[in-house]
Amino acid sequence: MSRLACRSWLLLALLGSLLGAGFGPPQLLERDASAVPLPASQLRALQTYKSPLVTARAAILVDAASDAVLYAKNAEERVAPASLTKMMTALVALERGRLDQRITASERVRVEPVVIGLDPGETLTLEDLLYGLLLNSGNDAAIAIAEGVGGSIERFVAWMNEKAAALGMQHTHFLNPHGLDMPGHYSTAEDLARLTIAMMRNPVLARIAGTREHIVPGPPLYRFRNTNPLLGVYDGVNGGKTGFTDLAGRCLAVSAVRGGHQVVAVVLDSQNIALDGQVLLDYVFGNYDWLPVTIGRDGAVAYHEGEERREARLAAAAAVAVSRWDGGLPRVQVALEQGAAGANGRVGRVIVEAPLRHLGTFDLIPQPTVSQ
Repeated sequence: MSRLACRSWLLLALLGSLLGAGFGPPQLLERDASAVPLPASQLRALQTYKSPLVTARAAILVDAASDAVLYAKNAEERVAPASLTKMMTALVALERGRLDQRITASERVRVEPVVIGLDPGETLTLEDLLYGLLLNSGNDAAIAIAEGVGGSIERFVAWMNEKAAALGMQHTHFLNPHGLDMPGHYSTAEDLARLTIAMMRNPVLARIAGTREHIVPGPPLYRFRNTNPLLGVYDGVNGGKTGFTDLAGRCLAVSAVRGGHQVVAVVLDSQNIALDGQVLLDYVFGNYDWLPVTIGRDGAVAYHEGEERREARLAAAAAVAVSRWDGGLPRVQVALEQGAAGANGRVGRVIVEAPLRHLGTFDLIPQPTVSQ
């Protein structure tokens, strides 16, 4: 064999060994095992887990009381939020304006698509505009509200971003009050779930978002119909918001309550928002139970404020959503804070965890002292 042929053979052999090493079947070694092995009961629970199947590009399912995430798919991906933006428009409008405030539409309401058909110079109350905003998803209503309440769209949008920061929507940025596609106008499924919960905690907006039809007798007469495909169809659905743009696709944020427990589902860029929303709600109501959170013997924990002994209790009755896949009973921990109660009155937190995930965090507030 010539020297050149020998070198060629050696190169081929080396290449073959590299290809075999890089593309052969993976081998599990002892060091690949988890440092904290799961008990057999938890492994069996995981083996029975079945994830809901949705067509949405991004989705999330959240227990509203505990903020626990029960299902997520690309939930932190920044996407166009379409008309789910209008939930923030409604929140800010109620914080900054009055329901009986009369708002006159300007020329800027001629945005496409208009949706409810406001004409420049026409006047409606903020309350009626909110119905047009949340039921029919009126882009013209969004412009009228922003200008009427904020004095300018730019100022109102700045308020929207301030509110988003206050709600912990860290991956959201608004550029308009209606949600039409604009570069730099984005949110995430997780942030939009926070927004939906905040909207539904507002009694006025919850009432509006849960209304099937609203008529403004006029003249001119307006008839607003809710576009939420699950409202009045799926047991427990009490509100939410739909959206659609070319960039965002079809979107739905939906709230549902059963047995006193509220969940929120968000699906973004979905092939079928009604079916995807129903799949997520079926999943939670078919597989989860809510367990009450209890602390101490009588629901109180003792702490000291200086030399004085005080008691703290949960700020409100609390429960956590638990499934058979959580692999054991929840563990409850009490974490007291140093010093006096903060601005929100909290002196500590109750943290509830299952072996496989976080179930919820709840505020502890001090009880009033009783004078002797």
